[in-house]
Amino acid sequence: MFTPTRWSLVKRASVCGEALGSWIGLYWYPLYAWARHRGWQAEDAADEVQDFLQKICRFRLLEEADPTRGRLRSWLLRSFSNHLSSAHKRECRLKRGGGVTYVSIDWQSAETAYLADHSHSTDSDKVYARAWAMTTMEEALEQLSAHYAKTNRQALFHVLLPALEAPFSETRYAESAARLGMTCTAMRQAAVRFRQRYRHCLLDVAAKRLGITCEARLHQELRDLLGS
Repeated sequence: MFTPTRWSLVKRASVCGEALGSWIGLYWYPLYAWARHRGWQAEDAADEVQDFLQKICRFRLLEEADPTRGRLRSWLLRSFSNHLSSAHKRECRLKRGGGVTYVSIDWQSAETAYLADHSHSTDSDKVYARAWAMTTMEEALEQLSAHYAKTNRQALFHVLLPALEAPFSETRYAESAARLGMTCTAMRQAAVRFRQRYRHCLLDVAAKRLGITCEARLHQELRDLLGS
Protein backbone atom coordinates (compact mmCIF):
# COMPACT_ATOMS: atom_id res chain seq x y z
CA MET A 1 0.00 0.00 0.00
CA PHE A 2 1.30 3.43 -0.88
CA THR A 3 1.71 5.83 1.99
CA PRO A 4 -0.49 8.97 1.93
CA THR A 5 2.64 11.06 1.46
CA ARG A 6 3.60 9.14 -1.66
CA TRP A 7 0.15 9.49 -3.14
CA SER A 8 0.29 13.22 -2.51
CA LEU A 9 3.61 13.45 -4.32
CA VAL A 10 2.31 11.46 -7.27
CA LYS A 11 -0.83 13.58 -7.51
CA ARG A 12 1.35 16.64 -7.97
CA ALA A 13 1.82 15.36 -11.52
CA SER A 14 -1.63 16.75 -12.29
CA VAL A 15 -0.13 20.23 -12.39
CA CYS A 16 2.35 19.07 -15.07
CA GLY A 17 5.62 20.96 -15.32
CA GLU A 18 8.66 19.39 -13.71
CA ALA A 19 6.54 16.96 -11.69
CA LEU A 20 5.14 15.53 -14.93
CA GLY A 21 8.57 14.75 -16.31
CA SER A 22 9.63 12.97 -13.13
CA TRP A 23 6.38 11.04 -12.85
CA ILE A 24 6.31 9.86 -16.45
CA GLY A 25 9.90 8.74 -16.12
CA LEU A 26 8.90 6.46 -13.25
CA TYR A 27 5.90 4.76 -14.81
CA TRP A 28 6.29 5.00 -18.57
CA TYR A 29 8.16 1.79 -19.35
CA PRO A 30 6.02 -0.74 -17.42
CA LEU A 31 2.91 0.53 -19.22
CA TYR A 32 4.76 0.48 -22.54
CA ALA A 33 5.89 -3.12 -22.01
CA TRP A 34 2.34 -4.16 -21.11
CA ALA A 35 0.89 -2.52 -24.24
CA ARG A 36 3.52 -4.12 -26.45
CA HIS A 37 2.76 -7.54 -25.01
CA ARG A 38 -0.95 -6.96 -25.69
CA GLY A 39 -0.18 -6.63 -29.39
CA TRP A 40 0.38 -2.91 -29.92
CA GLN A 41 3.13 -1.95 -32.32
CA ALA A 42 6.12 -0.16 -30.82
CA GLU A 43 5.38 3.37 -32.02
CA ASP A 44 1.65 3.05 -31.31
CA ALA A 45 2.34 1.75 -27.81
CA ALA A 46 4.68 4.69 -27.18
CA ASP A 47 2.01 7.12 -28.41
CA GLU A 48 -0.71 5.56 -26.27
CA VAL A 49 1.32 5.58 -23.06
CA GLN A 50 2.33 9.18 -23.68
CA ASP A 51 -1.27 10.18 -24.38
CA PHE A 52 -2.55 8.30 -21.34
CA LEU A 53 -0.14 9.94 -18.91
CA GLN A 54 -0.72 13.34 -20.51
CA LYS A 55 -4.47 12.86 -20.11
CA ILE A 56 -4.08 11.91 -16.45
CA CYS A 57 -2.25 15.16 -15.82
CA ARG A 58 -4.42 17.35 -18.03
CA PHE A 59 -7.70 16.18 -16.50
CA ARG A 60 -6.31 15.64 -12.97
CA LEU A 61 -7.46 12.03 -13.00
CA LEU A 62 -5.18 11.08 -10.13
CA GLU A 63 -7.57 12.93 -7.86
CA GLU A 64 -10.01 10.07 -8.52
CA ALA A 65 -7.53 7.43 -7.34
CA ASP A 66 -8.19 6.10 -3.84
CA PRO A 67 -5.05 4.93 -1.97
CA THR A 68 -7.24 2.82 0.35
CA ARG A 69 -8.38 0.61 -2.53
CA GLY A 70 -5.08 -0.83 -3.69
CA ARG A 71 -1.69 -0.16 -5.19
CA LEU A 72 -1.02 2.72 -7.53
CA ARG A 73 0.44 0.43 -10.19
CA SER A 74 -2.79 -1.62 -10.23
CA TRP A 75 -4.88 1.53 -10.58
CA LEU A 76 -2.65 2.75 -13.41
CA LEU A 77 -2.93 -0.54 -15.29
CA ARG A 78 -6.72 -0.67 -15.00
CA SER A 79 -7.00 2.93 -16.15
CA PHE A 80 -4.57 2.38 -19.02
CA SER A 81 -6.48 -0.71 -20.14
CA ASN A 82 -9.66 1.35 -20.22
CA HIS A 83 -7.86 4.02 -22.18
CA LEU A 84 -6.79 1.55 -24.84
CA SER A 85 -10.22 0.00 -25.19
CA SER A 86 -12.29 3.20 -25.22
CA ALA A 87 -14.45 3.50 -28.34
CA HIS A 88 -13.43 7.05 -29.17
CA LYS A 89 -9.70 6.64 -28.48
CA ARG A 90 -8.68 7.03 -32.11
CA GLU A 91 -10.59 10.28 -32.59
CA CYS A 92 -9.27 11.86 -29.40
CA ARG A 93 -5.72 10.71 -29.77
CA LEU A 94 -3.00 13.38 -30.11
CA LYS A 95 0.02 12.32 -32.13
CA ARG A 96 3.48 13.28 -31.00
CA GLY A 97 4.08 16.91 -31.93
CA GLY A 98 0.35 17.58 -32.39
CA GLY A 99 0.05 20.56 -30.08
CA VAL A 100 1.04 18.94 -26.78
CA THR A 101 4.41 19.30 -25.12
CA TYR A 102 5.57 15.76 -24.49
CA VAL A 103 8.21 14.66 -22.09
CA SER A 104 11.17 13.27 -24.02
CA ILE A 105 11.16 9.47 -23.83
CA ASP A 106 13.68 7.25 -25.59
CA TRP A 107 11.06 4.75 -26.71
CA GLN A 108 13.40 3.02 -29.13
CA SER A 109 15.64 2.04 -26.22
CA ALA A 110 12.51 0.94 -24.37
CA GLU A 111 11.64 -1.27 -27.32
CA THR A 112 15.10 -2.84 -27.25
CA ALA A 113 14.68 -3.55 -23.54
CA TYR A 114 11.23 -5.01 -24.11
CA LEU A 115 12.43 -7.39 -26.82
CA ALA A 116 15.36 -8.50 -24.67
CA ASP A 117 13.51 -8.97 -21.39
CA HIS A 118 9.81 -9.53 -21.96
CA SER A 119 8.89 -10.62 -25.48
CA HIS A 120 9.14 -14.31 -24.55
CA SER A 121 6.61 -14.07 -21.70
CA THR A 122 3.08 -15.43 -22.13
CA ASP A 123 1.39 -13.19 -19.55
CA SER A 124 0.98 -9.43 -20.00
CA ASP A 125 0.43 -8.82 -16.28
CA LYS A 126 3.69 -10.63 -15.49
CA VAL A 127 5.45 -8.43 -18.04
CA TYR A 128 4.05 -5.36 -16.30
CA ALA A 129 5.09 -6.54 -12.83
CA ARG A 130 8.58 -7.51 -13.94
CA ALA A 131 9.04 -4.18 -15.71
CA TRP A 132 8.17 -2.41 -12.45
CA ALA A 133 10.84 -4.39 -10.60
CA MET A 134 13.49 -4.00 -13.28
CA THR A 135 13.00 -0.25 -13.67
CA THR A 136 13.07 0.19 -9.89
CA MET A 137 16.43 -1.57 -9.70
CA GLU A 138 17.76 0.23 -12.77
CA GLU A 139 16.86 3.61 -11.33
CA ALA A 140 18.69 2.71 -8.11
CA LEU A 141 21.70 1.70 -10.21
CA GLU A 142 21.60 5.08 -11.96
CA GLN A 143 21.64 6.81 -8.58
CA LEU A 144 24.60 4.68 -7.54
CA SER A 145 26.45 5.50 -10.76
CA ALA A 146 25.79 9.21 -10.26
CA HIS A 147 27.18 9.03 -6.72
CA TYR A 148 30.44 7.47 -7.87
CA ALA A 149 30.70 9.88 -10.80
CA LYS A 150 30.24 12.84 -8.46
CA THR A 151 33.17 11.63 -6.36
CA ASN A 152 35.31 10.86 -9.45
CA ARG A 153 35.29 7.12 -8.84
CA GLN A 154 33.75 5.90 -12.09
CA ALA A 155 36.50 3.31 -12.54
CA LEU A 156 35.75 1.83 -9.12
CA PHE A 157 32.04 1.74 -9.98
CA HIS A 158 32.61 -0.27 -13.14
CA VAL A 159 35.01 -2.66 -11.42
CA LEU A 160 32.59 -3.33 -8.54
CA LEU A 161 29.38 -3.48 -10.59
CA PRO A 162 29.57 -7.29 -11.10
CA ALA A 163 29.75 -7.68 -7.30
CA LEU A 164 26.04 -6.85 -7.14
CA GLU A 165 25.27 -10.09 -8.95
CA ALA A 166 27.72 -12.41 -7.16
CA PRO A 167 30.43 -12.04 -4.49
CA PHE A 168 33.98 -11.74 -5.77
CA SER A 169 36.43 -14.55 -5.30
CA GLU A 170 39.78 -13.81 -3.67
CA THR A 171 41.37 -13.96 -7.10
CA ARG A 172 38.87 -11.45 -8.45
CA TYR A 173 39.54 -9.11 -5.50
CA ALA A 174 43.28 -9.33 -6.14
CA GLU A 175 42.90 -8.66 -9.87
CA SER A 176 40.52 -5.74 -9.27
CA ALA A 177 42.76 -4.23 -6.61
CA ALA A 178 45.82 -4.47 -8.86
CA ARG A 179 43.87 -2.85 -11.71
CA LEU A 180 43.06 0.21 -9.59
CA GLY A 181 46.25 0.32 -7.55
CA MET A 182 44.53 -0.65 -4.29
CA THR A 183 45.21 -3.26 -1.64
CA CYS A 184 42.98 -6.34 -1.46
CA THR A 185 41.74 -5.21 1.95
CA ALA A 186 40.77 -1.79 0.60
CA MET A 187 39.01 -3.42 -2.36
CA ARG A 188 36.98 -5.72 -0.11
CA GLN A 189 35.97 -2.73 2.04
CA ALA A 190 35.04 -0.79 -1.09
CA ALA A 191 32.85 -3.70 -2.24
CA VAL A 192 31.02 -3.76 1.10
CA ARG A 193 30.36 -0.01 0.89
CA PHE A 194 29.31 -0.41 -2.75
CA ARG A 195 26.61 -2.96 -1.86
CA GLN A 196 25.49 -0.86 1.11
CA ARG A 197 25.19 2.23 -1.09
CA TYR A 198 23.17 0.27 -3.65
CA ARG A 199 20.75 -0.92 -0.94
CA HIS A 200 20.41 2.70 0.20
CA CYS A 201 19.64 3.82 -3.37
CA LEU A 202 17.19 0.95 -3.86
CA LEU A 203 15.30 1.87 -0.69
CA ASP A 204 15.23 5.51 -1.76
CA VAL A 205 13.68 4.63 -5.12
CA ALA A 206 11.28 2.15 -3.52
CA ALA A 207 10.09 4.74 -1.03
CA LYS A 208 9.25 7.05 -3.94
CA ARG A 209 7.79 4.43 -6.27
CA LEU A 210 6.29 1.83 -3.98
CA GLY A 211 5.85 3.57 -0.63
CA ILE A 212 8.21 1.03 0.97
CA THR A 213 10.82 2.11 3.52
CA CYS A 214 11.53 -1.29 5.13
CA GLU A 215 14.30 -3.29 3.45
CA ALA A 216 12.69 -6.65 4.24
CA ARG A 217 9.39 -5.51 2.70
CA LEU A 218 11.23 -4.18 -0.32
CA HIS A 219 12.98 -7.51 -0.93
CA GLN A 220 9.66 -9.34 -0.66
CA GLU A 221 8.01 -6.89 -3.04
CA LEU A 222 10.75 -7.34 -5.62
CA ARG A 223 10.61 -11.11 -5.26
CA ASP A 224 6.84 -10.99 -5.80
CA LEU A 225 7.18 -8.75 -8.85
CA LEU A 226 9.98 -10.74 -10.43
CA GLY A 227 8.28 -14.04 -9.67
CA SER A 228 4.85 -13.00 -10.93
